[in-house]
Amino acid sequence: MSSITIIYLIILATVFAIGMVRYRRLTIPFRILTFSVLLTLFWQALSIVFAVRYRNNAFTYHFECLTAYIFYTLTYFYLFRSRTIKAGLLATLISVFVLFLINILFIQRPADKQFPTYIYLLTNGLYVIFALLLYKQMLQYPLNLNIVRQSSFWFNTAIIAFSTLMFINLGFLNYYALHNWGKDIIYYFWNGNLYLFNILICVSLLTDNKNNSVQYG
Repeated sequence: MSSITIIYLIILATVFAIGMVRYRRLTIPFRILTFSVLLTLFWQALSIVFAVRYRNNAFTYHFECLTAYIFYTLTYFYLFRSRTIKAGLLATLISVFVLFLINILFIQRPADKQFPTYIYLLTNGLYVIFALLLYKQMLQYPLNLNIVRQSSFWFNTAIIAFSTLMFINLGFLNYYALHNWGKDIIYYFWNGNLYLFNILICVSLLTDNKNNSVQYG
């Protein structure tokens, strides 16, 4: 196991621990977000086992992508006020699940060491749309609270930064696996983005407080 992987697992464990310590103070969307970190930690640990034992951990990334989308979409569901947007979010859950099944069974099969780049690209595109819509809501309904103390701002920033930076990486993921590249720029960029994402998620969990006047839809 590389030092980069160990650091990532430590970051995930730390973020989850902070979420659990502050769990009673968290609002519903950030309680959901806390458990998304636990699931990510689980899938990452399992991917290490698959990589060592079967030399193929594509299977775990397929399901990590799906469960992450479910949890992040549910987090957004509670952050939005618009019933129309909420209904749209639920509709995407069904659509992404159907496409996930088609992809894993017929297109990018884990048995062929194919990573779910199509689903990653789809979900990251949807994340960007969700993030822009939430920024719009924040402008339309400004809160009487400094923006750096708004947990939704940090979560949204984590999502849009991660999703936009990952598009190039995801496009090359299968090429990266096929050629067995080592510690190259894509590898470092990928992990650096994961570090940044989870650090921002940690900030969102630290700033969220249900006792504040902030109310979510």
